[in-house]
Amino acid sequence: MEISIIIPSKDRKAILLQTLEKVIKAIEKVEAEVIVINDSKTENIDINPAWQHKIKVYNNPKSGVASARNLGASKANANLILFMDDDMWVSEENILTTIALHKKYDKSCCINLNWIYPPELNKKMKKKQFGRYLHYYGFDSLKGWCRNLVWNDKDIFPINHITSQYLSFDKADFDRVGGYNENFPHAGFEDYDLGKRLLKSAIQPYIYPLSMLFHNEADRMEVKLWLARKRRGGETRKVAVKMGYKELDIQNGIIKTLLYKILVKCQPILLKILDVIPNIAAFDPLYFKIMNISLGTAFFDGYHNKKV
Repeated sequence: MEISIIIPSKDRKAILLQTLEKVIKAIEKVEAEVIVINDSKTENIDINPAWQHKIKVYNNPKSGVASARNLGASKANANLILFMDDDMWVSEENILTTIALHKKYDKSCCINLNWIYPPELNKKMKKKQFGRYLHYYGFDSLKGWCRNLVWNDKDIFPINHITSQYLSFDKADFDRVGGYNENFPHAGFEDYDLGKRLLKSAIQPYIYPLSMLFHNEADRMEVKLWLARKRRGGETRKVAVKMGYKELDIQNGIIKTLLYKILVKCQPILLKILDVIPNIAAFDPLYFKIMNISLGTAFFDGYHNKKV
């Protein structure tokens, strides 16, 4: 067994099945297994019978993507494990590159491959204000997400954090650091925590920019859904702060805190304003500004959620 591919999923059947079609094709010439962890408590995942020799599905008895990934790793038979989100379109080249990189860099490491949105999704996005907003601020590519990072387009380079959207490990290294911290209720800063522990254990994360995946977020192109995810991100950041990552603590001044508290109550109004702004490029600066206010408000709301 060359590689075990672990895919957690929750209530995204249509997106997951598209991803699995890509995965099955990508591993045709590779000795691989695919482990799908169903994190839903209301829906089952049914796999095409023709795929069942390659794909196994397990229901997560716990809850949250961190526990789902850990469960997947515990079921893996290969020495090389690959965590993938359920919306990553992988190719044979991606898989072969991942295997080759770990053979080349045989010291303790973990590797992210590069990603962008699929061309068809990008084309649709440009027709909508929200899509243009995502593109303008780099939310549609890994390079955009890493805008505070010194990026190298030409070769593999070390980083001081990881993203689990497509992340490969030697299983022994993953087990050595204790896997993902299951105290995180949602996806978000569990990656930050794992990245810190990897570096402390001398396991170096890398990005290899020359192998590109497509990140298919076609079902998440609604403002309300996107902001809800950012709110959950605020919650996981607060969890990280409580764990001792004080550098993540957010200290807003009195005036800004009061303003955000007001904006939290006005979120429905902000969404309505976004809806009525004409879908014309000349209005994009206004739309972008209100989107940024909405983003900050959603994150503030999650970060100050008293239930976390």
